[in-house]
Amino acid sequence: MIMAAWINVTSKLEQGLTIVARLDNSKFRLLVNRICQSLQSSIDTKVFNEEEEEKLLVSLDLTKDELILLLDTITSIYTQAACNVVKPSLMETAMKDNFKIDEEKISIFINAWMTYGKGIVENLRKKSMFPIQVKDINWCLNVQSSSSAISKDARPVALLQLGLTGDKTSTLTVEFDKKQLTDLYYNLEKIQTQLDALETKM
Repeated sequence: MIMAAWINVTSKLEQGLTIVARLDNSKFRLLVNRICQSLQSSIDTKVFNEEEEEKLLVSLDLTKDELILLLDTITSIYTQAACNVVKPSLMETAMKDNFKIDEEKISIFINAWMTYGKGIVENLRKKSMFPIQVKDINWCLNVQSSSSAISKDARPVALLQLGLTGDKTSTLTVEFDKKQLTDLYYNLEKIQTQLDALETKM
């Protein structure tokens, strides 16, 4: 397995690319554009219905297994590119270095990414990998002490109550002391900085 900057070139991907290499360029261009258009609206939905797949089998002269592998390969390439918010120039370099296909097909891949890439990335960002998400946050500040009176060993703690949504609505309460809360703040700042950097890539 080869690890390029943004894509894993597995043996399965290489097998899919051998099918790509056999295709007529004009038919391949239409196929790639259709897949990219679909990825702009949904990552999980099948691109073609059964009737359309039957027509593709005849048009592209492929077996059922070959067609499935071909569609998975193209989808995987664009999904990995979207996850890494790859610039077209980096995509082109990686493909020329690692993909055993002709330059015309690489050009088709790149042109489709330049046209549809931003929409695919935006659609992927809307889709969460996690079934449970935070919908709201409440907080309060408490002072804990070993005695009933406030003393020198009093310890302020922040309580964050997270409202969670998923299969069912629930809450989670988390306790932080000053150091833990400060660490959380700095980590959130790092995440925000990385998100801002991703925004400027596309």
